[in-house]
Amino acid sequence: MHAVTRSAARHRHSRLLGPMRLWHWINAALVSGQLLTILFQKVIVNARGAVPEFQQAFSKGGGNLTEQQGRAMAHVISERIWHWHIWIGLTLAAFWLFWTVMQALDPAGRRFGARLMAAARRFKLAAPAEHADARHALFAKLTYAAFYLFITTMVVTGLALTWADDVPWLHRLEHTASEIHNVTMYLIIGYIVLHVVGVVWSEITEDQGLVSRMVSGTVDPRTPRDY
Repeated sequence: MHAVTRSAARHRHSRLLGPMRLWHWINAALVSGQLLTILFQKVIVNARGAVPEFQQAFSKGGGNLTEQQGRAMAHVISERIWHWHIWIGLTLAAFWLFWTVMQALDPAGRRFGARLMAAARRFKLAAPAEHADARHALFAKLTYAAFYLFITTMVVTGLALTWADDVPWLHRLEHTASEIHNVTMYLIIGYIVLHVVGVVWSEITEDQGLVSRMVSGTVDPRTPRDY
């Protein structure tokens, strides 16, 4: 009987892990793509600061490039990078909307909010021997909630900036939206750094095999926790 109950718990854990793993890796790919466009725009390419290099390259070939023409070339390069940023952002927004709708349509007990509350109750009522495990589960849920809040903020402000030139009332909010968008970007970068450090630390200390389970979706053979 105990084996059957344990097997059922693992099956339920596996069903919950699959969508969360999908959410994790798709977001990782899209957010990484967004950050790469910023890296290329501001650091690697730095089109605006490359105007003197354009002029030097033209002069070596016997041509002449004015500063205004150099800025026009830099603008073309910058716009292409921003187009990639916008399209990846729209894909992220579409996935965010899909995930939000799927959460709303999910049975009440499987929604993230319900599982967050369950983790909070478990932490509050946990026996001393289970307190550390319950705290870990609640902390994991809270970090997911924080990341979802960051992504929601990025999506909303990003969409506002995308159409700020076409919608008058969005244009009035453009500066504020841009500031919030930029601050949230740094929060996400900080979150990613802490997340990676935490995963590596868990992998080499108390939860060996964590990375492989995150990639493959294999359920931990130990007693499953309510993730």
